[in-house]
Amino acid sequence: MPSSPHWADIGELGFVSGMRFLFWVYRCLGPRAFTVAVQPAVLYYFLTNRIARTSSREFLQRLDGSTGVEDVSWKRVYSHLNTFAQLAVDKLGVWAHPASFDPVKFPNRKILLDQLDTGRGAVLLGAHLGNMEICRCFSRSTAQLKLNILVHTGHADRFNLLLRKLHLNCELELIEVSQLSPATAIRLSAGIERGEFVVILADRIPVGSLGRYREIEFLGAMAPFPEGPFILASLLKCPVYTLFCTRGGAGYEIRCEKFADQVFLPRRNRDEALEAYISRFVTILEKNLRLTPLQWSNFYHFWDQTI
Repeated sequence: MPSSPHWADIGELGFVSGMRFLFWVYRCLGPRAFTVAVQPAVLYYFLTNRIARTSSREFLQRLDGSTGVEDVSWKRVYSHLNTFAQLAVDKLGVWAHPASFDPVKFPNRKILLDQLDTGRGAVLLGAHLGNMEICRCFSRSTAQLKLNILVHTGHADRFNLLLRKLHLNCELELIEVSQLSPATAIRLSAGIERGEFVVILADRIPVGSLGRYREIEFLGAMAPFPEGPFILASLLKCPVYTLFCTRGGAGYEIRCEKFADQVFLPRRNRDEALEAYISRFVTILEKNLRLTPLQWSNFYHFWDQTI
């Protein structure tokens, strides 16, 4: 498998051009019209983006435990890309009409409400699986909850540009980071003390990571995962939860569970402890992936990426 470009160097499907039109169709003509309108864009992406096709096929093959990528049909790869397109527009829809996504199933809602009652915030570890923006519905219905979402600068700029062009009101705090600076850590720590939550997607290696990643077994092969989210969690000295929000037949569902009372990295066994935390997260990620595999949105060679 050829080495893949860094994920940040790969443009995502129709981010500004085309997405404005598709979002207009979704908002004004409804989901059925959108399903028809999005197909040419998905087909074009499928035909022209070789990295997306082959990386999707590789992921699905590893997920199925098949003996070779030829065991995964191109029809399933197309379905994977089509699901990504639907999730991408939902990300915009939740900003414009969050009520249309209610009710969002959150069977373990009490676990975060209990954390809020302590007066301190927490770290929420997620991944590029499903649609984390749906959590806005939860924050909107819980007045005292504030979510600070750490995002990569380049993609955040493009997404924020799109939100401005669509005249959408943004309630969540998007904190643009390419590298974690002391100033950012202090800012986040203050937020934790005010009872705010910090959301980190822990499946991609950020730009400028300078080798801060670990090779962890993921779906039967070694893949790189970032150290940063877990180091940050240890600095914030607060509880950590995993949080995934995926789309099902009856709408979206949020799944949340306690990951650790606190991420503790002792000096003597720091490397071993850090690897153990990352491995534990990867195990939880695998479990959630198997529930909704086509909602995985990493369209680059995850197991052989240029870092």
